[in-house]
Amino acid sequence: MNETIIYPIIAIIAFIAYKKYTQYKVLKLVPALLKEGGQIIDVRTKDEFTSAHKEGSINIPLELLDSRINELDNNKPIILCCASGSRSGLAKRLLLSKGFENVYNSGTWNSLLKF
Repeated sequence: MNETIIYPIIAIIAFIAYKKYTQYKVLKLVPALLKEGGQIIDVRTKDEFTSAHKEGSINIPLELLDSRINELDNNKPIILCCASGSRSGLAKRLLLSKGFENVYNSGTWNSLLKF
């Protein structure tokens, strides 16, 4: 294989490994965050949420998050989830830009089922 193929493959593998590692670190924190009154916010669409979700989670689709931001308590941890971790990553960036500090991207909603 030549370098033009190898470097992008290495970059993709590194990105996936980093994403999985950061989600693993957040998932280790979830029990403590929930004890602190953490709010699980599922940013998938209403239809996705209706089909299956973590009990007790709140559905605020990503496209509505900015207009519904006042529903979130900035004094409690916010645990974001979606189908793959991508939309919840975007949601985290949005909330951080709006002054929220205690925000965590847990990745997939079903990774929270054990809590």
